[in-house]
Amino acid sequence: MTPILAAIALQAAGPDAVDPLALYAEARAIAEAEGERVWPGFADAPFQILLIDGETETLVCSEGAGEGFAPAGIDPATGCETATRERQFPANFLASFPAVDGIPTIVVGTPEATGKSPSGWMFTLLHEHFHQMQDAQPGAWAGALALDLHDGDTSGMWMLNYPFPYDDPEAGEALRAWADAAAAALEADNDAFPAAHAAYRQARADFMASVSQRDARYYEFQMWKEGAARWTEYELARLSGRQRQVGEELRRMLQELAGMDLAGWRRVTVYALGAAEAHLLERAGAAWRETYWSEPFSLARQPEN
Repeated sequence: MTPILAAIALQAAGPDAVDPLALYAEARAIAEAEGERVWPGFADAPFQILLIDGETETLVCSEGAGEGFAPAGIDPATGCETATRERQFPANFLASFPAVDGIPTIVVGTPEATGKSPSGWMFTLLHEHFHQMQDAQPGAWAGALALDLHDGDTSGMWMLNYPFPYDDPEAGEALRAWADAAAAALEADNDAFPAAHAAYRQARADFMASVSQRDARYYEFQMWKEGAARWTEYELARLSGRQRQVGEELRRMLQELAGMDLAGWRRVTVYALGAAEAHLLERAGAAWRETYWSEPFSLARQPEN
């Protein structure tokens, strides 16, 4: 059995907590206990959260003044000060951006409102915390703008709305082949892995060649940003002994690779493909995390073997 399939088989059932702020406190504990083993500085990155619950938004563990919020006392789960205001975001919102005091903030609805299991919701906070770490890097915003993908939009919405040729049939066919090659490499045994990984790298290159250099630069950026964040969810689950979540993450990735459709899924395709690439880089022994911050916006540093 390959490492990927073995991890899925190790899923263990168990009850999940349901209080969002208790889940947030647990996410913070995982970040502090295990984050440094994955990304040095992870536990020190901004980790404030704006929880949307009903008609109220609660700012917890704020790193700023919380302008426009009313103090609401200490949260017993985290030990942090809280502050509240009337709801401004949709109840099912889930994103990280400088939403409060210009500080990268996780803005998130409850597990029920976002449609996530309590465990999945907690690890999604760790995914978003990695985005907070990305956004807090010196020069991150200027570097992203220098990719010349924004077309004058300085709000950041270009990261979601960039006009990538999702409907192009050639690109769609190339991406489908890339996803198949990713799944094959992930499931390959040790003897077959080098050839499967080489086939993966070729399929990746074929996809990037099917679009313009500018479009390829956008897709590389999204792989770097979202793929690494998705992989971080998995790695923190593994290091913290959450075998159920480890299995869920791997199963989700393989299912998404199997059903991937560029025209239908559009930008969402970067999540599973980016996570798969991080898994393959790890398995190949590539030191990609050592250059992640110094050579940003691409995971294309493939090993030679």
